[in-house]
Amino acid sequence: MTQETKPFNHMTILPDGSGQIVGMIAEKEFALDLMNEGIAFSWVGSQGGHYDFVCDVGGRLMKIDVKCKKRNVPTTPDYDAHVNTYQKDYDCHVYVFTSVYEDKFQNMGWCMKPEFWDTCRMVEKGQADGSVFKEHADSGKLKYSELRPIDSLYKMLKTA
Repeated sequence: MTQETKPFNHMTILPDGSGQIVGMIAEKEFALDLMNEGIAFSWVGSQGGHYDFVCDVGGRLMKIDVKCKKRNVPTTPDYDAHVNTYQKDYDCHVYVFTSVYEDKFQNMGWCMKPEFWDTCRMVEKGQADGSVFKEHADSGKLKYSELRPIDSLYKMLKTA
């Protein structure tokens, strides 16, 4: 007899909290990158807020939300960065998009939150995404190739 698995909470698609674990791994890897770049930060992801990191950039607190997708195939630049529309009014400034494939973490790029919502294409729950998958929620999407390179974020964060 097989036990049915359920999503960890309303914000994750993968069963038994595996999506949350992948997200925490992505946050850990991003934190390691910030440390390697010599960028001071506070990790607040465990506090259940709408962002994961805070960096002081010239006296302005920059709130960063790390988004991660676990992939079954290698990630390519034509894959999508994805934010659910219910998060549109969340209090953050920057989205960082990552992918994990075969336990290998990859930064796919970043953008400012207003830039994302001004340029993304909107999709609706149940809509086919061009493959065998259907959208799980109303969302905004951008191709990874449309994002800024992660090194430019590190450069901006070092201006403090």
